Amino acid sequence: MDNNSKNLNTQEAVSEAVNKPVKAMKKQVKSKGKAIRNQFAFKKGGYSVAIIALVLAALILLNWLVAVLGDRFHLEFDMSPDSVNSISKENIEFIEGVKKDVSVTVCAAEDSYPDYMASYAQSYYGISDAGDYFEQTVNLINKYKSYNKKIKINYVDPQSSEFTAVTQKYPNAEVTYGDIIVSCGEGEKERYKKLGFSDIYALSTDDTYAAYGYSTSNISGNNIETALTGAIAYCISSKSSKIAIYTGHSATDYSSGYVELLKANNFEVEVLSDKVITSVPNEYDAIVIMAPTGDFIDSEIDAVSTFLENGGKLSKGLMYFADSTCPSLPVLESFLSQWGINVQNGLLFETNSNNTIKDDPMTMGIYPADSSEEETDQTKDKDAAFDDSILKEISFCLTGFNVPLSVGKPDDAQIKVHPVMNTLESAVVAPVGASADWNEYGDADKKQYQSVIEAKKYDYNSENKTITSYVYAFGSIEYIQSEWAENSRVSNKNLVLACTERVAGTTDSGISFISKTITNESYAESVTESSIRIIRIIFVGLIPVAMIVIGIFVYIKRRNA
Repeated sequence: MDNNSKNLNTQEAVSEAVNKPVKAMKKQVKSKGKAIRNQFAFKKGGYSVAIIALVLAALILLNWLVAVLGDRFHLEFDMSPDSVNSISKENIEFIEGVKKDVSVTVCAAEDSYPDYMASYAQSYYGISDAGDYFEQTVNLINKYKSYNKKIKINYVDPQSSEFTAVTQKYPNAEVTYGDIIVSCGEGEKERYKKLGFSDIYALSTDDTYAAYGYSTSNISGNNIETALTGAIAYCISSKSSKIAIYTGHSATDYSSGYVELLKANNFEVEVLSDKVITSVPNEYDAIVIMAPTGDFIDSEIDAVSTFLENGGKLSKGLMYFADSTCPSLPVLESFLSQWGINVQNGLLFETNSNNTIKDDPMTMGIYPADSSEEETDQTKDKDAAFDDSILKEISFCLTGFNVPLSVGKPDDAQIKVHPVMNTLESAVVAPVGASADWNEYGDADKKQYQSVIEAKKYDYNSENKTITSYVYAFGSIEYIQSEWAENSRVSNKNLVLACTERVAGTTDSGISFISKTITNESYAESVTESSIRIIRIIFVGLIPVAMIVIGIFVYIKRRNA
């Protein structure tokens, strides 16, 4: 081998000896770099997965918090016209200030309340289309608990045993589907109030087809705010009205049914058998003269008058129930006539057999008076006009042995007198003791008589607020003490209770809110075809496509990074 070959081999050996470690090093570096890149990519991907997991967890947590807080706090924003699904500021202030535990029991399943009430309105009031008022009621009721955790809302399915328990707990309230029971307290200290359909919804009459012999009713507003908050105010009030029932002038004590009714509705009641009334303690809010058969003396009438006057502060009341078996009571009747209530001798006899119990013309249907027929001078002054709100739940009463009553002219100009319940125009006056086949009357004798009359004396106190004392006269004791009074289809007890609450001053909670009226019955009516098309394009087309494009862009960018 020559020198050149040797040199060449030597160079190749040296080159291989030098390059081999370098190649190995390059390979090692390349492998290490790839591992580092893989480790970085793994870490970066792990961070992404972790971030996505955290975001998803945060969204789930946020969704859960909104659901939980939504039950306890008001988290909604009302975009409806005139905020018809919102509670007024004044109402919110009152609700937030409630310190006692209050239970609101809605006698309907929450999800079926609108459908059931629509059916009820159609059946009982002829309302074919109530719009969204029933959904609005549920929305407004549910907001109460979000403003104050002491107010508990409970929906009771009428088909459940829980509803049966409610009806048994409040037997005198005659609870039915759709009613709302508001209560506060436990046992004998519990105060409650029932809200019925006409308490919640303002009704108006549509006489469009009156010429064809019929008219329909419509819901013109929602009074749930006033009704529900007023009921809460009543139930949390520590004031309990006190009633005294005087039976000393009565041959028979008819007070038992009345006492039971009053106690069931949070009244304190005392039955007094005093033969002579020397004075009426100011602690009573109202007194009751129950079916007297013996006349009063002048000093007793003076005591009653002094009580009603209340030192010029008024705010007292008297309930009088007549007894047809008694002789004339000139002193007591003279006192009533001073208040514009005339009591006549005899017994009312119904000549229209369609308005009586079979073979009993003395027992007849009595109907609410039409307040629109009042005299003009009384309707001009709102304080003088008759407040017919006590007749909201009254359909008709059924009573027997009615003493004829009529509206007269009171002695005092500050006393205004109003008919509350009337007979039909087919009634006549028969002598006491007349038999069922008595027929000594002619067409000229037939007329309408009052069966319940309200007289009120009103004035103004130093703060220019109205103060009022009431006298109510009932033509028959059977409004409260008879088999008919226990019949749920007639309104005897409802009327007596409503009048008693008024004379005792328990109906005025001092809370009043504007009726909620839905002028835009449904959002669907304000959505046009073009707006539907635009919304469909945006949410079904543009937004999903945009998300896909963004996803592809991010994928390509990361792949090429």
